[in-house]
Parts: sequence; C-alpha cells; structure tokens
Amino acid sequence: MVVLAVVVALPGTATPVRATGADSIKKVGEIAFNLFLEARSGNLTEQQIIQALQQFVAVVGEAQNEILTHLDAVAAAPWVGAAQHAILEIPSLPHLGEDPLQDYALEVALHARQAKSVFNAVQSDSEADHLGFAIYSLYAVGLEARVAAGIGTSTYLPDYRAAMQAIVNRLEPRCVPSEGDMDWHPSIYHVVYTCSTPRGPRTFQDYQVDGDWREGPWTEATLKTAAGAGTSWVLARDTLQRMNDGGM
Repeated sequence: MVVLAVVVALPGTATPVRATGADSIKKVGEIAFNLFLEARSGNLTEQQIIQALQQFVAVVGEAQNEILTHLDAVAAAPWVGAAQHAILEIPSLPHLGEDPLQDYALEVALHARQAKSVFNAVQSDSEADHLGFAIYSLYAVGLEARVAAGIGTSTYLPDYRAAMQAIVNRLEPRCVPSEGDMDWHPSIYHVVYTCSTPRGPRTFQDYQVDGDWREGPWTEATLKTAAGAGTSWVLARDTLQRMNDGGM
C-alpha cells in the first residue's frame, strides 16, 4: 500500500521546505559513493575514473549554489572560507595531476572533519542542519577525490560514517501524537502528530471517517521521512543505508 504524505495546514504549522535543494545535494553523495563501489570492485579503468570524475563535476555544479548557501549560513566558523574554496575548485579536478589531486583530497578531508567538530559544538539545531549539508557535501567530495587520486579509504570511511551518524542522532525528527479536534465524533478517528525538526515543527494527521482513510495512516518511519524532508537528516540517513547495503 502506498502511503500518501499529507501535511495539515493547521495554525502554527510550519510550511514544509522545498526538497529541491536537498535533492541536488543528495546526488553529490550518491555519485561519489557509486564511484567508490565501482572502484572497490576493481572494474574501472583510468579513463572510466576520469569520466566518472567529470560526471561528478557536473552534479556538483548543479548543487553548488545550494552547498555554498549552507556554508554561508555558518560563515562565522573559521574553516568556511577554505571549504568554499574547495567546492569552487571542483571543476578543476579532472585536470589535476596525481600529487595536486592527492593534496586536494587530504585538504577536503580536513575541512570535513573541522565541520563535524563545529557540528558537535553548536547549540542551534537550525545551524546544525546547515552544517549537516556542508558535512555531507565535503565528505562526499573527499571520497570522490580519494578514489580519483588512488588514496586508500580505510581510515576515511569510519570517520565518514561517524559524521553521518552524528547528523542522524541529533536531527532525527521526533513525533508526538495527540488527540485530534474531531476525535470526539463517533464516526471519526483523528490523531494529530507534531514533529520536531531543525526547521521548526511540522504537523500531520491520521484522519478516518466511517472506516475510510482521508489522510494517513502514518507509521513511525513514514512520519519521520515526511517530517525530515528537505533537511540534512534525510541525506545522512540515506548515506548510512547505502554504507550498510555496501557492506561497509
């Protein structure tokens, strides 16, 4: 059964953010991870790695403004300028020699770890969400650069996983049910779910009339997915799932 996600327009309910920006950033991680899996299998030639790197450059180009916007939101952090430079330099990657590419990969890894350290320290979940997008992007770029440069990932991947887990643990939506305004009616079943997110509360409802579902029913998993749409939590969650599926 397909569950339809319906957001209820109730007073005080936050308007859901558009997922377009998050979707474009999500592709950055997906492409980087796919290259890693192909390279790990040993099936890629040098030319195929170059082609994959060019594809990655194109995907980052589509997401670049979104990534930089999230970096701008935490501009007080001292590593932001260097991280912005790293993102802006991605179009040059296919043209770098082996040594400069290795240097770039190591530099991006440093920025990613610095971003994770700041993430652990910030008080605001909204700022942590912006950092989550930056962390997701930087770790993906670092993975792509390592594969292209032929640098090992044995120490990088556990750190990558730990960063994604930190985002999931902190920003996972928490949804609390309450009796709906119409639940007093004998033919109506009405439950309202208020979900906390870094973008503010989002509200959903299970609404059944005479046994027919008008909205819902929701499960814990579908509620979290709908509430977390457009946040860095869903990107980190999906990355962890890809890592688990890839046996990492």
